[in-house]
Amino acid sequence: MSIQRHFILFILSLLVITPSIAHQKPYVINFARDKYHAANKNWTIGQDEKGITYFGNDIGLLEFDGIEWKIYQMPNFSLIRSLAVESHSTIYVGALGELGRWDRNQAGKLQYTSFKNMLPPKSLENESFWRIWIDNDKVYFQSFSNIYVYDHHTIQQLTTPKGFLLLTKVRNEYWVQEMYGSLYQLANKQLKKIKGSEFLNGTLTRVILPYGKERYLIGTSTGEIYLYDRKNFIPWNNSLSKLLNGQELNCGIYCAKRNTYYLGTQLSGIYEVDIQGNVLNHFHAANSLQNNTILSLYEDQQNNIWVAMDRGLAYIRYTNKLSYYHTTEGISSAVYTATLWNDYLFIGTNQGVYFVHKEKTKDLEMFSSMKFLKGTEGQVWAFKQIDGQLFCCHNKGLLEIRPDFSIHQPYRIDIGVFKMLETNYNEKEINILVTYKEVYIINKETKDVHIIREIPDPINEAEIDHLGNIWLGTVNNGVYKCRLNEEMNAFRYYTYYGHKKDKTLPKHLQICKASGRIFFLGNDQFYAYNENKDNLQSSPLLNQCFKNINSLKRIVPINHEASWAITSSSVYRFFYDGYIARIQEAYKIEADNLSLITASENISVLNDSLSLICLDTGFIIHNSQKSKQSNNISLTPPNLEYIRTGKDNSINNNFLNKDIKIAYQDNTVTIGFSVNDAFAKNLFVEYLLEDVDSTWSQAKKQNYISYARLPHGKYTLRLHSTDGLNNYSDDTIIHFRILPPWYLTSWWYLVCTLLIIASFFAIFLLMKKRLQAKNLKRMKIKETEFLRQMNEQLQNEIERKNAELFTQTSFIIQKNELILNLKRIVDEICSKNTQKALIPLYQKINHLLANNLNTEDDWKIFLIKFEQKHHNFFKTLKEHYPQLTTNDLRLCACLKLNMDTKDTASLMNLSIRSIENNRYRLRKKLNLKSTQNLNDFFLTIN
Repeated sequence: MSIQRHFILFILSLLVITPSIAHQKPYVINFARDKYHAANKNWTIGQDEKGITYFGNDIGLLEFDGIEWKIYQMPNFSLIRSLAVESHSTIYVGALGELGRWDRNQAGKLQYTSFKNMLPPKSLENESFWRIWIDNDKVYFQSFSNIYVYDHHTIQQLTTPKGFLLLTKVRNEYWVQEMYGSLYQLANKQLKKIKGSEFLNGTLTRVILPYGKERYLIGTSTGEIYLYDRKNFIPWNNSLSKLLNGQELNCGIYCAKRNTYYLGTQLSGIYEVDIQGNVLNHFHAANSLQNNTILSLYEDQQNNIWVAMDRGLAYIRYTNKLSYYHTTEGISSAVYTATLWNDYLFIGTNQGVYFVHKEKTKDLEMFSSMKFLKGTEGQVWAFKQIDGQLFCCHNKGLLEIRPDFSIHQPYRIDIGVFKMLETNYNEKEINILVTYKEVYIINKETKDVHIIREIPDPINEAEIDHLGNIWLGTVNNGVYKCRLNEEMNAFRYYTYYGHKKDKTLPKHLQICKASGRIFFLGNDQFYAYNENKDNLQSSPLLNQCFKNINSLKRIVPINHEASWAITSSSVYRFFYDGYIARIQEAYKIEADNLSLITASENISVLNDSLSLICLDTGFIIHNSQKSKQSNNISLTPPNLEYIRTGKDNSINNNFLNKDIKIAYQDNTVTIGFSVNDAFAKNLFVEYLLEDVDSTWSQAKKQNYISYARLPHGKYTLRLHSTDGLNNYSDDTIIHFRILPPWYLTSWWYLVCTLLIIASFFAIFLLMKKRLQAKNLKRMKIKETEFLRQMNEQLQNEIERKNAELFTQTSFIIQKNELILNLKRIVDEICSKNTQKALIPLYQKINHLLANNLNTEDDWKIFLIKFEQKHHNFFKTLKEHYPQLTTNDLRLCACLKLNMDTKDTASLMNLSIRSIENNRYRLRKKLNLKSTQNLNDFFLTIN
């Protein structure tokens, strides 16, 4: 094909094909209730400065930070029909019979404050609030009956007899319709009627939107839309009004960035229209949404659209230069390749070939207009246009698709074909086919087909370099450089390059082409053929360009300077001219149920401006003529929300930038954060705790990090957000300190020092006491021994004295008994002998015996001995019983010695009867009871 012909085709493609699919198609993400864990119905939408989105749900306030859904229920479990976001910390809400404000606490959670107490009791019964607007220092709460103006101190009530429909903010003006009546503007707590709006009586005005700088679009529920220029109401686009008639127009927004309007209906979803009222997109249950009843629309900070529906939520996401097309239930096949040919877009799938006219690509329902090409049933691998003909590489072989959509097999090839190449070899035009088993060479002039069987390994890839070498890629065994013979029916020679020959090369090498040059891709590294050294060497430019990109799968050339690089989940458009290599655009694909086909990732280049990214559930069209993507992508660092410690204690986020001290017993730390527009930008988070983590974590969708049982010390946590395309935000840095346990604090060291000193002192005292005790023990032993000896001596002395006393007593008793016996004998002899001569002798003997019976001396000796043994015995008795006589004391001594009556009588030289009498008198003097033993009594007296 000549250069001139290529140029003409290129110009025609720009003029004809590109405009037909120029309008951008967004990607619609649906959220069912099992995803956000709340009720089906959602009434209203708002967003704060951090990109966190809030929804009024049937069971409360629904919060979505792009990662996690949370539901906050109202105190009375009422549904929320309206909300207005003042900031991340304050959200105003209106519900059934309730109005108030949610405030965020230091734990990052919302707490509710009701304003009902500012109004008279029961004044809000049966009232629902449908709109809330924040106007500087005032907040408007609108119900069907009243408008309540809250100035942060009091609430003032505005009312009309008919009530209000919907309070709407347009630019900085507030519009409201009297129920089924005229339009009013609200300013300075006053309602001003709009002249000429009486014609709206009997209608419901639900949409009021800006048009240009000063005009307005007014839409009613029946679908009529008027253009108001502050003087007249003029019908706007009658065809659109007819389309909306009967669809119950319910809400609408204006998107300034795209300069389009989104009109939500209750019966047929959303219409996106341009400023002339032409329908650009129609989102509804048949093609993208899960429900046709649209209750609210909201444009977020990324100019994407949130949709609140009667059943679920939806997010209409726009990606610069990308248009998304999803297969319907009837065409649920994966897309492997595509091409534009003869004003038709042909899609190759695992089921066969589908085709659609290029004009139908303007519709989201494009797949419903697609037709299946009979005769192509089976797996399609690639399309190839040669000389105006369209060939299909199919598992049935090589098929030709003719202009009348009939299928023809130009060559008898009964095996699946992966790829088809066209080249001029030795001034002969040939086609190279890569099949399931061998390589086929087709001579275009002679139509001869030659099978090349020299290569022992199965071939799945082929490319031709600028020198005419044919490079063949194997499944998992390197590559071959080949040259054909003159007849082109065999290889003249071939050379193997791969891991078996060079261990530095990867086992699998994929052949790729960029800017007309052949490269080899393996293990995320690029290699180029060095003709001088006849080997494969690393390609520094491309390796440097893709140094931070992993899982590279394929390179697809666009033109002589631009190419696509495909990974398992992303695509990169890059520039390479042999001297410079740089990434120009990057897109994340594998997210939100979008994914490339594993092991068959592909992008089909339709022309210089259009590329089709093949997906397992449809495709994406990239239009390079759209506004250029900025290379300097700025990501916002994560925002700190809270720090929660082991006992679920939350640290006030006002102190997050200061030195945070955490008690050792609370050393399990959870740090919560949010990422601005995390969902809209499909952002992830990476983190690194210095001196704990060795590397940055994997990119994750999460909004908190938890570290358990951290040792005491200082810590620095680094967080940043990333889009997975090698773009990173600045680090958010958190410094915190785990305080040492009580046994490692300075106070504890001081206490320990004092305890050690006290311990040494106590040990000293204890040792001293022990030494003293030992010494005292020795002294006591000595003393005990001494006392024992003394006791023995005393005992011996007592025994001796007892013996002396006993001896003395016995002696006296025996002596007295002897004398008495002698005296009795003398008296008997004297009585029997009457001789007077013997009387003097008897008298002398009696006198001598009587003198020896004088016991005073004996008693003195006895008492001396007795007193030595029983010291103070008589003194004690005299002190207690002074009436005792000497004889009484003598009797007491005998009783103390436990002498019997007979011995006592002998000792005292008295008769036994006298002793008995004396004992009786002594008992009386001692006042003893009759039952008390007299001897026992004296034994108790020392």
